[in-house]
Amino acid sequence: MRKTIGVLILLGLALPALAADKPVYKWNAANELYVLLPTPQNLYLKSSRATEIVHPLGLGLRAVGNGELFGRTGGLQVQLVKTAHNGSFWLLDFLAGVEYVTPKTEGRPLRFTVAALGDLGLADTNFYLAPILSAGLIYTTDQAADTPVGLTLNLFWRPSGIDIPDAGGGRDATLKPVLGVKLGYIFEGFWSVK
Repeated sequence: MRKTIGVLILLGLALPALAADKPVYKWNAANELYVLLPTPQNLYLKSSRATEIVHPLGLGLRAVGNGELFGRTGGLQVQLVKTAHNGSFWLLDFLAGVEYVTPKTEGRPLRFTVAALGDLGLADTNFYLAPILSAGLIYTTDQAADTPVGLTLNLFWRPSGIDIPDAGGGRDATLKPVLGVKLGYIFEGFWSVK
């Protein structure tokens, strides 16, 4: 009983401190809507030991952060891969990592970005993990905005392969490492904590 009364007294003393005004931290997230351009990739077919060239096409949405120096980033992307034998499969990727954006400078609309991401993906029923490194440019159309707003062009590199259990027609395959291109647009975020 004494402990309960002691806890209630401490809570009563702490309530004014909890109700006091506190500094507000604000994170203005920007979002990037982008297209993965159909750059050629090697698809190694395990059963026939042959390599086929595929051109995956993808679409993604990514939270960019506040656009100042280092910031967290994450997103979701979907890719469709069509094979030569009328087969196709989907890749669903959850991305998370850190991105560096050069500081905004008055009168200079181009900003440089570098990112390191982890990719937790799903190909058919097969989970995979892959690192992704990215470098690119942002052409800021609104330099007064808190977050970077404008067109983006990025080169990305996935250094590891992805095992695909059914690459069309019941064939097991591996999607080899790739150097790709994505084109997007960054716009102000859906949310802002004030």
